[in-house]
Amino acid sequence: MVREAMSPSSALNAQMRAIGNVSALHLVERARIDAAMHRAFLPPPELMDRFSLIGDAVLRRAEEERRLGALIAPSVIEHAKSMVMLAQNLALPSTMERFRTPVPDLTSRMLGLRSFELLRQPEYMDAFNRAAAMSDVLAGSMRVGRELREATEVFAAGAVPAFPTLAGYREFLDASGLRLPRWPQVRLLTAAEKRRRLKARLKGHAEPAHVRSAKSLNHRYEAILREIVDAAMADEYGEDWPETRLPLCGCSDLLGKWRKRGGDVLVLADFAHYERIMGHPDHFAAVFEAGFDDPAFLAHLLKEARRLRAASHHGHAFTQKDLRDLRLTWKTLEAGLIAFTDDYEVESVT
Repeated sequence: MVREAMSPSSALNAQMRAIGNVSALHLVERARIDAAMHRAFLPPPELMDRFSLIGDAVLRRAEEERRLGALIAPSVIEHAKSMVMLAQNLALPSTMERFRTPVPDLTSRMLGLRSFELLRQPEYMDAFNRAAAMSDVLAGSMRVGRELREATEVFAAGAVPAFPTLAGYREFLDASGLRLPRWPQVRLLTAAEKRRRLKARLKGHAEPAHVRSAKSLNHRYEAILREIVDAAMADEYGEDWPETRLPLCGCSDLLGKWRKRGGDVLVLADFAHYERIMGHPDHFAAVFEAGFDDPAFLAHLLKEARRLRAASHHGHAFTQKDLRDLRLTWKTLEAGLIAFTDDYEVESVT
């Protein structure tokens, strides 16, 4: 017997020899088949999620019972269990009966009360029993269906026993599982924390690449538009065209700004001014008809350019589709502005 205990048994030797004779490839194939069969017998993922939730709940309850057992005297726990056994005899509405809280769970919740004195009265015990069942209905509901609606209506229709203080009412419902919302903790933020939070918010609003592209596009094309309109109007009406023509097309406000500040008159203009200047019947017929055949369509292009510029420059929603539309608008305007580019260039002769 001693020799048999000190040396491997013959059966174990036989198993070891059998394992040694099996090829690694066979073992891998066998493991693959076993894994496939294991997956085939597993329940669907949604059931696995339910099993996981149930398992977590069981573990939490076991942990709560362990902590309660370490903190609360055994006599108090036994007293709570005896009261729970009495609560099991209390009737619940039919819609809530199948959600009756199990004895261990109800015992743990009852131990959350500072005193069992109120529970000695039947109306308080009945209210605690109903509140615990209602909390289980809510915990077990994945959606608001008929069962949850009926249970909520029945619970809300029940009598609410009186409590000496709001704190006692809160403690009663919290212990049952129906936790009331707490007032938030208020903490004074330091100046440094405020700066850090503002900096983080600023980083979250960094300009996307398509917005930066739109701003550059608008800046370049609007500068060219101003130069061409100024030059074309000066060629037709003379260098003092702002004084003589702006009042006629409803741009007296632009003229007033220019007189105060000086410089190039159209630097102070916006798209509404471009539209009035270029779309005025006299100006269009004498100047801008060379590049555009329809004043209404020219006005539409300028309105669209104005809208998209405002969206990209003033923090409004501006998408990549808007960038596409902006490019198309300016390229269309460009086709008309080409007509105002000189046909010839005078080259210096050396």
